[in-house]
Amino acid sequence: MRALRILAIFAAAAAPLAAQAVIDPGMTRDQVVAKLGTPATERRSGAFTYLFYSNGTERTVGMNDLVLLEGNKVVDAVFRSSARRYSGTSSSPVAISPEAARRQGVAAQAGGVSAKDPAPPAGAARRPDSTTKVQPPKKPLHDADRPDTKP
Repeated sequence: MRALRILAIFAAAAAPLAAQAVIDPGMTRDQVVAKLGTPATERRSGAFTYLFYSNGTERTVGMNDLVLLEGNKVVDAVFRSSARRYSGTSSSPVAISPEAARRQGVAAQAGGVSAKDPAPPAGAARRPDSTTKVQPPKKPLHDADRPDTKP
């Protein structure tokens, strides 16, 4: 089963570039829709429009493919589908194989850092760990409990 998964990943990566729908920076919404079809979902916020496309890997990757427009011009795209490609510089991190992720996690743990809980950025507030005791909040005093209001 694992061999079939690996074979499927290599087959998808080897998809001919000519078969890919290429989205270029500066394209309009209409040009994107002409190449990719109607988006599964579309959201707007201020000058930004977010076009979400199903990619068939939502359950494993956790996201749809995304095209971001500002003022009706493409400024970014994040694709997980091998049938789509963004010719500009995507804000998405480079995808790595599950095996590479495991190796990185093992290397991080060997160095004393958990891949699941990386060190927070400098200046960030730290979360309490499981050994930190959190004190319950003090109950506010009612007027009858205040020493200065007793008869």
